[in-house]
Amino acid sequence: MFIDAEFMTAGQKGLVLKDWERFLRHGLRQSHFTRRLYQHLHLHCGFIAHYNIHGFYAEYFEAGQDIERFFEYFCSYSGCPEYADLHRAMREAFDKHKATITQQVEEDVTRKIALLEASVQRAKTDRDFAKRFLGKITL
Repeated sequence: MFIDAEFMTAGQKGLVLKDWERFLRHGLRQSHFTRRLYQHLHLHCGFIAHYNIHGFYAEYFEAGQDIERFFEYFCSYSGCPEYADLHRAMREAFDKHKATITQQVEEDVTRKIALLEASVQRAKTDRDFAKRFLGKITL
Protein backbone atom coordinates (compact mmCIF):
# COMPACT_ATOMS: atom_id res chain seq x y z
CA MET A 1 0.00 0.00 0.00
CA PHE A 2 2.78 2.47 0.91
CA ILE A 3 6.28 3.03 -0.40
CA ASP A 4 9.34 3.99 1.63
CA ALA A 5 10.24 7.68 1.74
CA GLU A 6 13.55 9.23 2.73
CA PHE A 7 12.48 9.83 6.33
CA MET A 8 9.70 7.28 6.77
CA THR A 9 9.37 3.62 5.90
CA ALA A 10 6.24 2.15 4.40
CA GLY A 11 5.58 0.46 7.75
CA GLN A 12 5.87 3.77 9.60
CA LYS A 13 3.42 5.33 7.15
CA GLY A 14 0.99 2.53 7.97
CA LEU A 15 1.32 3.31 11.67
CA VAL A 16 0.64 7.01 11.05
CA LEU A 17 -2.50 6.09 9.10
CA LYS A 18 -3.62 3.80 11.91
CA ASP A 19 -3.13 6.61 14.46
CA TRP A 20 -4.99 9.05 12.18
CA GLU A 21 -7.95 6.72 11.78
CA ARG A 22 -8.14 6.18 15.54
CA PHE A 23 -7.94 9.94 16.14
CA LEU A 24 -10.80 10.57 13.68
CA ARG A 25 -12.90 7.64 14.90
CA HIS A 26 -12.69 8.86 18.51
CA GLY A 27 -13.84 12.40 17.77
CA LEU A 28 -10.44 14.15 17.66
CA ARG A 29 -9.74 13.45 21.33
CA GLN A 30 -6.38 14.61 22.62
CA SER A 31 -5.73 11.18 24.14
CA HIS A 32 -5.68 9.79 20.58
CA PHE A 33 -3.45 12.52 19.13
CA THR A 34 -0.15 10.66 19.11
CA ARG A 35 3.37 11.95 18.89
CA ARG A 36 3.82 9.99 15.63
CA LEU A 37 0.78 11.72 14.12
CA TYR A 38 1.90 15.14 15.35
CA GLN A 39 5.40 14.61 13.90
CA HIS A 40 4.00 13.65 10.51
CA LEU A 41 1.62 16.61 10.37
CA HIS A 42 4.23 19.22 11.15
CA LEU A 43 7.16 17.62 9.31
CA HIS A 44 5.43 16.36 6.14
CA CYS A 45 2.09 18.15 5.79
CA GLY A 46 3.11 21.80 5.84
CA PHE A 47 1.86 22.66 9.33
CA ILE A 48 4.04 24.57 11.76
CA ALA A 49 4.91 22.79 15.00
CA HIS A 50 3.21 25.32 17.34
CA TYR A 51 6.10 24.72 19.77
CA ASN A 52 5.03 21.18 20.74
CA ILE A 53 2.31 18.54 20.45
CA HIS A 54 0.18 20.29 23.09
CA GLY A 55 0.39 23.67 21.36
CA PHE A 56 -0.47 22.08 18.01
CA TYR A 57 -3.49 20.29 19.44
CA ALA A 58 -4.66 23.43 21.24
CA GLU A 59 -4.35 25.50 18.05
CA TYR A 60 -6.51 23.25 15.91
CA PHE A 61 -8.59 20.88 18.01
CA GLU A 62 -8.98 21.96 21.63
CA ALA A 63 -12.49 23.07 22.53
CA GLY A 64 -13.48 23.23 18.86
CA GLN A 65 -10.76 25.64 17.87
CA ASP A 66 -10.18 25.96 14.17
CA ILE A 67 -10.95 22.42 13.08
CA GLU A 68 -12.41 23.52 9.75
CA ARG A 69 -9.27 25.53 8.87
CA PHE A 70 -7.11 22.53 9.79
CA PHE A 71 -9.00 20.14 7.50
CA GLU A 72 -9.28 22.65 4.64
CA TYR A 73 -5.53 23.12 4.68
CA PHE A 74 -4.80 19.42 5.20
CA CYS A 75 -7.05 18.32 2.33
CA SER A 76 -5.62 20.90 -0.08
CA TYR A 77 -1.93 20.36 0.78
CA SER A 78 -0.03 18.83 -2.13
CA GLY A 79 3.61 19.14 -1.08
CA CYS A 80 6.04 16.35 -0.21
CA PRO A 81 5.49 13.90 -3.11
CA GLU A 82 7.23 11.17 -1.11
CA TYR A 83 4.26 11.16 1.24
CA ALA A 84 1.49 11.48 -1.38
CA ASP A 85 0.44 7.87 -0.82
CA LEU A 86 -0.03 8.45 2.90
CA HIS A 87 -1.75 11.82 2.39
CA ARG A 88 -4.20 10.27 -0.04
CA ALA A 89 -5.03 7.50 2.45
CA MET A 90 -5.40 10.05 5.26
CA ARG A 91 -7.76 12.20 3.16
CA GLU A 92 -9.84 9.12 2.32
CA ALA A 93 -10.06 8.28 6.02
CA PHE A 94 -11.11 11.86 6.79
CA ASP A 95 -13.81 11.70 4.11
CA LYS A 96 -15.33 8.69 5.91
CA HIS A 97 -15.55 10.66 9.17
CA LYS A 98 -16.21 14.16 7.80
CA ALA A 99 -19.97 14.21 8.46
CA THR A 100 -19.55 13.10 12.07
CA ILE A 101 -16.73 15.58 12.72
CA THR A 102 -18.74 18.43 11.15
CA GLN A 103 -21.73 17.55 13.32
CA GLN A 104 -19.54 17.50 16.45
CA VAL A 105 -18.12 20.91 15.59
CA GLU A 106 -21.62 22.36 15.08
CA GLU A 107 -22.85 20.87 18.36
CA ASP A 108 -19.81 22.30 20.16
CA VAL A 109 -20.48 25.77 18.73
CA THR A 110 -24.16 25.57 19.71
CA ARG A 111 -23.26 24.44 23.24
CA LYS A 112 -20.73 27.28 23.64
CA ILE A 113 -23.17 29.90 22.42
CA ALA A 114 -25.78 28.66 24.91
CA LEU A 115 -23.19 28.81 27.70
CA LEU A 116 -22.21 32.35 26.71
CA GLU A 117 -25.84 33.45 26.60
CA ALA A 118 -26.47 31.99 30.07
CA SER A 119 -23.33 33.67 31.38
CA VAL A 120 -24.36 37.04 29.96
CA GLN A 121 -27.81 36.73 31.57
CA ARG A 122 -26.24 35.90 34.93
CA ALA A 123 -23.72 38.73 34.57
CA LYS A 124 -26.58 41.22 34.20
CA THR A 125 -27.75 40.51 37.75
CA ASP A 126 -24.57 39.30 39.50
CA ARG A 127 -21.82 41.92 39.37
CA ASP A 128 -19.20 39.71 41.06
CA PHE A 129 -19.84 37.02 38.46
CA ALA A 130 -19.77 39.69 35.73
CA LYS A 131 -16.29 40.84 36.80
CA ARG A 132 -14.93 37.27 36.84
CA PHE A 133 -16.63 36.42 33.56
CA LEU A 134 -15.36 39.52 31.78
CA GLY A 135 -11.88 38.80 33.13
CA LYS A 136 -11.92 35.42 31.39
CA ILE A 137 -13.12 36.47 27.93
CA THR A 138 -11.25 38.42 25.29
CA LEU A 139 -12.99 41.47 23.92
